[in-house]
Amino acid sequence: MFTASMIGGFGSIQPGLSLVPGLPAVSARSSLLVLEPDRALQEAIHDALSPALPLVRAFSGHEALRLLSEVQPAMALVNIQVPDMEGMGLLRTVRERMEGHRVIVTSSSGDYDLVRQVSTLGVGDFLEKPYRMADLFHSIDNSVRGVRSRVDFRSLSARYHEQSRSRRQALLAFA
Repeated sequence: MFTASMIGGFGSIQPGLSLVPGLPAVSARSSLLVLEPDRALQEAIHDALSPALPLVRAFSGHEALRLLSEVQPAMALVNIQVPDMEGMGLLRTVRERMEGHRVIVTSSSGDYDLVRQVSTLGVGDFLEKPYRMADLFHSIDNSVRGVRSRVDFRSLSARYHEQSRSRRQALLAFA
């Protein structure tokens, strides 16, 4: 699996090591499909993960579905907020083609309803942006082991409502 270390603000990993002691290393044949339309974040993920895990990168939903069929990756990291497709439909299609614990979902929205919809599809984990690379490594470790993370709906919902309240206050200050 992976060991996270912080270098220049981004996590990097060392192949053959694990965040969870005693677990075997990821097979060299494993690959991770990364669907992330934000190029800077896509590069950060690539820089952090590529030394230990082969990556297949997609910047759009349609490109991700094409690669999913062609490459058949072992895991997928899917941002459900892509400009070319409806997120939940994309996620349903990815889930139909892959085991649930092998799909990690990311979103910049921790909206309670969105998180609940995502979790009902049986994905391995949900990461709200911005997330730490250590959280991503942990999610991938769990995915490799077949463990589904429990989503804490209360903390996500509270954080979402606090962000919404802060945005409203900021908008009112400028009105």
